[in-house]
This record gives sequence, C-alpha cells and structure tokens, in this order.
Amino acid sequence: MAKGGLWNTGRALFLSAALCLGFFPGCGPERETGHGAEAAVKVTFFDVGKGDAVLIETANHCMMIDSGYDDTAEVILDYLKERETDRLDYLLLSHFDKDHVGGADRILEEVETGTVLQPDYQSDGGQYGEYMEVMRAQGKAPAVVTQTMELSLDGVEFVIYPPQKKDYEEEDNDFSLVVRMRYGDGSFLFAGDCEKERLNELLEQREFELASDVLKVPHHGRKEKNSREFLSAVRPGTAVITSSKEKPADEEICGILEELGTDVYFTENGTVTVCWDGEKFEVLQE
Repeated sequence: MAKGGLWNTGRALFLSAALCLGFFPGCGPERETGHGAEAAVKVTFFDVGKGDAVLIETANHCMMIDSGYDDTAEVILDYLKERETDRLDYLLLSHFDKDHVGGADRILEEVETGTVLQPDYQSDGGQYGEYMEVMRAQGKAPAVVTQTMELSLDGVEFVIYPPQKKDYEEEDNDFSLVVRMRYGDGSFLFAGDCEKERLNELLEQREFELASDVLKVPHHGRKEKNSREFLSAVRPGTAVITSSKEKPADEEICGILEELGTDVYFTENGTVTVCWDGEKFEVLQE
C-alpha cells in the first residue's frame, strides 16, 4: 500500500474542501443545548514530523496527549490561538522521548494547563529537564499514573493504562501510557511508542476492550514481532501514523493494515482530524 495513497489523498482533498465550505458542521465539538445533547469529539493529530502531538476536544474541555518536538511547539500554539483555546484541562505525556515531551515546556509557559499526567519514571534527556524546570517554576507537580486511571469529560470516557513493570528492554518507549477513549459506540486507542513487551501487556490486559475504531499506531509505524497480533486485535477502521518523509512507517505495518481493510493516514502528509458525533466518523487531512 503506498503511504498516503491515491484514495486517501483524494478523500483528504475532498474533505478539506468540504470543511472550508461548511459541509461538516459537526466536525468539531458540539456544545450542549437545552435538550441536554452530549458532546461530540474532535481529535487532531498534528503534523510535527516523526513525533506525537494529539489534541482531544470535547464540548467544554481539552486534553493534549504529548507535545511533539521543541521546535514544533509553535504548530500547536498557533492552532490553540486560532481556536481561542486558552486552557488545557489535561496534558498527558505518554513518555519522555524528545518527540513526545519536547514542546511541553512551551505549552506550559503559554497555555493555562490543569493536570499534567505522566508515567512513573524519570529521564536524563534535555527536553524532559526543560519540562520539569517549568513545572517547578510554576509550582506544579505531575500526577504520576501508576494504576489504571479512569476519567470523564462531557460524557467522553477515558481509560489510562500505565506500564505494568519497572524495567523494560526498551526503557523509554515501553513506559508509554496508553489511552483508550470512548464516546457512545465510538472508540479511539492511543498507543504511544509501545514496543514488543508493552504490546504484549496490552494483548494480555483485561482493563478495557482492545478493539477500537481509530488507532494511533504505536511507535510511528515501526514493526515489532507481535505487531500483526496487536493490529489484528485492535482491527481499526481508521489508523493514523505519526511519521515523516525522512522516517516513514515500515512497509510491513502498512501491509498488515491494508489486509485488515483499515483506512490509513500519515501525518507526514499533513495534520489529520478525526471527528465523531456519536453516529459517524469524519476524517480530513490538511
């Protein structure tokens, strides 16, 4: 399967044009009405190179999962300014590689942020140090997730699943916090940079159903020995791979997803937005 192939490219162009013309008024959080309508969900996977930065918007709340690189923070900040979003209720850092934590210090400095969630380990990386320096300067302490955590935002349910061991062969990536999000019958799975050991934990856990409609493919589309088993268990209708043209996803992963009938989007081709209104998904790429 060609990455960002003709079908996806054509569909993306159509959806982008449709958005500009206002054909998808539901592609964005629906505000609650006097009739008590529940919130819809908008999930934005930013184009920040081979890095993760995902914004989840519900009716009245925002959660950020990871923050890209230090030098791509402006992509996120510009988006928030354009949307006049001046607060994040949660900033969740899946782990501390520079392509996930790099922009955290800038976001914390420029956007009011509520709870910061992180896994239970420390890093000697420079970007982690800058993030922690800002946290200390603001008098903040992160909430360290050591047990499965559940929270709800406007009827959107989250399960945050932490690493189950203190030591892994891949010390940073396999410490990734994994997030499953559900609204109505629609579900998303954000799998951080999970590698073989962590994928095994996900396959064996009983905290949540692994099958999900939308998957943030783990580790930018890198293949592991158990990738086929994992992807077959999730069996997503839509998958987003946070890759770059310099560091593309492995062809084996693309082939497995093609076999599963999954629509695959690559952030190297532009920011991907997935909208769920409780009845249907809409996907667009800028």
